[in-house]
Amino acid sequence: MKPLRVFLLILCTSALAFAGDNDFRGVVRAIEGHYGVHHMHVPLLGVAMFFARPSGVSGMKLAIFEDFDANADPDDVRRIVENSLGDGWHPFVRVRSRNDGNATAETTLIYANPSDGKMRMMIVNVEPSEATVVELKVDEHSIKRWLSEPGEEAEDHSSHHHTDN
Repeated sequence: MKPLRVFLLILCTSALAFAGDNDFRGVVRAIEGHYGVHHMHVPLLGVAMFFARPSGVSGMKLAIFEDFDANADPDDVRRIVENSLGDGWHPFVRVRSRNDGNATAETTLIYANPSDGKMRMMIVNVEPSEATVVELKVDEHSIKRWLSEPGEEAEDHSSHHHTDN
């Protein structure tokens, strides 16, 4: 009887762990279904993200789509992403580069979902022939630190340091 209880506990715990993953998976599946592409599998990505994770960031997920439709309508991409996100997500940043005739425009969408002392962010970037979806959680302390001194934080984490002459 004890193994059954342990199995049920593990099953319930894993179901709760994946419940927060639904928004990311929803966006990835919607892009795959609408554009007929599949995100590529990056071997050992989880291990690399564990070691390369910026301070204050947790739960980072990444999906990369190669051979993406270069003529994807930015408004269409926006609708697909917004329809895939659950409750609590709000548009945070929308950037669309202009098509200069030689290159296809680039679109970046960032959505935010504040909850439980963390800010969940969903970042979708569409470039000619490639799209990327990133979800991350940023803790409240890191957000406040960045908002209070964004220039200092950018310089502290930049590999380009200025010297005064």
